[in-house]
Amino acid sequence: MRLSLLSLHVFSRLPHLRFYSPHLRRLYRMEDRKVVVTHDEESMTVGLSFRFQHCNVDRTFNLKRSSEEGLSSVLTRISGNIQKVLDKKKKRNEDPAPVVPIDIKTHAGESVNKDMSCYECFVAQADHHFLDIGEKSYSLDVNPPIVKVLELPKNIMAGFPLHPSKLEMTNGVNEDSSFTWYKSDVKFNSIEETKSQMNKIKWVEMATGYTCFTDNDDVGRLLKVVMSPRRGERCGEDTEAIASVLVSAGPGLCPFERRHKVTKKPTGQNCLRVISYNILADQYADSEFARSNLFPSCPSYAIDVDYRKQLLIKEILGYNGDLICLQEVDEKVFMHGLQGALRKEGLEGVYAAKGGTVTEGVALFYRLTKLRLLETQRFILSKELQSSVLFAEIWKQIQCSEDLKEKVVSRFTCLQVSVLESTENPKQLVVVGVTHLYFSPEADHIRLLQAGIGLQILQQVMALYQNKYPEKEVSMLFAGDFNSTPEFDVYRLMTSQMASFDDIDWSDKENERVSGVSFSHDLELASACGCPPYTNYTKDFYGCLDYIYYQTDKFSVKQVVELPSHEEVTQHEFLPSITIPSDHLAIIADLEFKKK
Repeated sequence: MRLSLLSLHVFSRLPHLRFYSPHLRRLYRMEDRKVVVTHDEESMTVGLSFRFQHCNVDRTFNLKRSSEEGLSSVLTRISGNIQKVLDKKKKRNEDPAPVVPIDIKTHAGESVNKDMSCYECFVAQADHHFLDIGEKSYSLDVNPPIVKVLELPKNIMAGFPLHPSKLEMTNGVNEDSSFTWYKSDVKFNSIEETKSQMNKIKWVEMATGYTCFTDNDDVGRLLKVVMSPRRGERCGEDTEAIASVLVSAGPGLCPFERRHKVTKKPTGQNCLRVISYNILADQYADSEFARSNLFPSCPSYAIDVDYRKQLLIKEILGYNGDLICLQEVDEKVFMHGLQGALRKEGLEGVYAAKGGTVTEGVALFYRLTKLRLLETQRFILSKELQSSVLFAEIWKQIQCSEDLKEKVVSRFTCLQVSVLESTENPKQLVVVGVTHLYFSPEADHIRLLQAGIGLQILQQVMALYQNKYPEKEVSMLFAGDFNSTPEFDVYRLMTSQMASFDDIDWSDKENERVSGVSFSHDLELASACGCPPYTNYTKDFYGCLDYIYYQTDKFSVKQVVELPSHEEVTQHEFLPSITIPSDHLAIIADLEFKKK
């Protein structure tokens, strides 16, 4: 049964059952005679939704009433709404439609006291009541799983993974829910052509699960997904979303597909494939300024997040990584893309947003057959500087320059620290740090400060776990976009064990100069992927900014996956492009635990 335009309009005014897209509809099962009851404690409201079939009327009714409203008043409103619809169906010269009796009864068939409140009847005592409409009885289903938003991407390409671009659900669990994908039996020349043919389309099932893969034969077809929202044994109404675009052809061979040739096989025992990748946050790419000034060589359709997500997921999955360290991850991309797609392939993820109002951050995905997460923490580096006794002396020096202090405390750079245990050898613990340091070209001193703080936090976590588990081997990896090329102090700190503010060129920032700030450590660190000419390539800059720092006494580098060639990177001038979804390149290394 297709919802009428009136039904869609009614839904749009009800937050508890709102339709956000004309391509979405709820599929009521013919055999279901139930009232979907949604109780919102905060707003003190009760929502009622049910399908009514009588004579030549078949439609869905939706009401939203105060929790304290009397039952008698609620039943009068339901009756009035139904009667209006029935009367409209009658011809002008016909008598008004007979009144359909409405009542609330117990399982024993007795009418309930009409003095009780809407909440008491439809929520608190719902298990004991039925809503009788005419000769039909409706059970009351309180707060079942309900899909509020379900949308497919604005761009769907053959040969790339597909999943919902937006998904919001109440009272449900994604992992418990099911997804069934369908394609039209015929192909179309344009999406406009489908509008007049919608009722004639025969839908062919093509896949089940959160992610669906298309192929070249799907070009020109219309797709849809049907979601069954669930939480444990509880199941809500199936909800359907139809794509707003046809499947289109892909961009051809992407450079990452050549890299996939050496990552086809998962790593063996005692080995971890580590990836670090700045995937370019949508909030930095999706603006007129970014399109015109930062990424002018990338077509607008290819910089759209729905396009880039398809490439990113296919690229990341093809690397068969065990530890995937991502930066510039939009929260919506993590929630409605990466998490579901990677989880299906045996990877679990944790996300850490930057501070303030920024809606992007860093994420770590780990392979469940290789690693077990013991703990994950999020640190805002500027807050740690101000509050932790570890950095009391450094903070004292920073405050000597008001300009530097202001710049430091206004940064919301985060460090995500996760502790994982090897499932193959539980005596191996790995402390993984993921970060994205401040980007400004004239901020080498701030990046050094951030890197030094991050490194000390990681060392502290290592020490805590080594003290807690003296029989275990605790190793560290520090990965991310450090926004610093090898000739500067961040790289020197990591690989030479010491760096100081005294070594910085202050000529262009004299007002921020402070002395007495230095960092040192005793870890033997190196860059797993070395120092390639660049990992970031744009119109205004190219250089090596991304690193996977590892302990050389704990790991050996078994393989470094070669970066795309310069010809591949510049095929479409700069990054991102139609075949490379970010302005950065993923760096990948296989690290083997050293035997003691």
